[in-house]
Amino acid sequence: MSSMKKFVQKLGIIAASGLIFGGLAGVSFTGARAGITYVSEVVSQQLSKENEDGKQKDNEDDKSELSENNVQIGSDNTIKVSLNEDSQLYNIADLAEQVMPSIVSISSTIIYQNPYAYFYGGEMERTVTGCGSGVIIGEDEERLLIATNNHVVEGTDSITVAFCDDTDVEAEIVGTDGRNDLAVVSVKKEDIAEDTLNKLKIAELGDSDATRVGEPAIAIGNALGYGQSVTVGYISALNKTVTINNASINMIQTDAAINEGNSGGALLNLQGQLIGINSAKASNMHNNVEGMGYAIPISNAIPIIQGIIEGTQPSVAFGSAYMGIQGKDLSAYDAASFNMPQGIYLLAVVEGAPADQAGLQSGDVITAIDGTNVTAMSEVKSILADKRPEDEIIVTFYRSDQRGNYEEQSVTVVLGNYVE
Repeated sequence: MSSMKKFVQKLGIIAASGLIFGGLAGVSFTGARAGITYVSEVVSQQLSKENEDGKQKDNEDDKSELSENNVQIGSDNTIKVSLNEDSQLYNIADLAEQVMPSIVSISSTIIYQNPYAYFYGGEMERTVTGCGSGVIIGEDEERLLIATNNHVVEGTDSITVAFCDDTDVEAEIVGTDGRNDLAVVSVKKEDIAEDTLNKLKIAELGDSDATRVGEPAIAIGNALGYGQSVTVGYISALNKTVTINNASINMIQTDAAINEGNSGGALLNLQGQLIGINSAKASNMHNNVEGMGYAIPISNAIPIIQGIIEGTQPSVAFGSAYMGIQGKDLSAYDAASFNMPQGIYLLAVVEGAPADQAGLQSGDVITAIDGTNVTAMSEVKSILADKRPEDEIIVTFYRSDQRGNYEEQSVTVVLGNYVE
């Protein structure tokens, strides 16, 4: 909790700061961490007894209260079991309506180079679009700051953020942490219409360390790219280790549906507080198992997000370690079809970059780094996430001779700084 308080105080990013949201500070939902559709046997017995005795009572809010068991039933049949005097009658629709202004949809565009066009013709470039979600977690004088997953924005050429009223603006990446699958993007306030700006809210941060197995959970995100959707479930497990791009992350497990497009969205408790950043990529690791979704605990994410924004996170932009290559993944099928080694085909090497200085060239196929086989650019980035500028790595690659035969070679690359 102390890290979150420091985060909020240091950046001045909560709505109460009054920079943009005025009276629209994130609504606090106080109440019990209990099921929203739970009806106990005792409740049923009490209701039956009331019907028999004809003693049903309506108050001014049209609610019936059984004080002995501290249970309230609203006119809309919403039921809750109170655990403390501050609890409220919960309604998921009302809660979702309150928190939706904190959630955004993210659309991305990636331009892929065709490594075979040079040999076999066809389009040199192919444009691929993607979708994800984000959570408004702060602001400064000029920008709104939005947390999301690294894999939502990784390698993108352009990013668009859509708000709760379906308006959208261009966004840019503030920084990323590939190892922890977190990123921060920003949008300029001057690009947002005033009417939209007045509707937006900064998410209220919860304490995922205090979350318990069995508590209800609400997931909100841009599922399948069709716009914001809400799913409800329970916290199934805590501190579940999930591996993404060779990096292990401790996550919250929930049975609330988390699908493609939900990545970067919000996992909320019944107080409407953010307790996790959803990851469809982690959920897809178990795509043969029903009811297993994952989210990065917010208490773990906040210090990383703070470091990304301040530029102090060691793994900002994949550890700031920089090779200077543009590569295309070669599948086993592609490699066999074109008589090439399976690995990463170098589309381009940045002139003067560490890879160029080490002697790597366009057309080379990287197969290993420091003895670890690599077949995808995501694996290279994961390795670089643990590196610093000036670190040395040994790159194993294959280079074609004039006859098209590939020979294995290796070079030592002294990594540079990404921000140079």
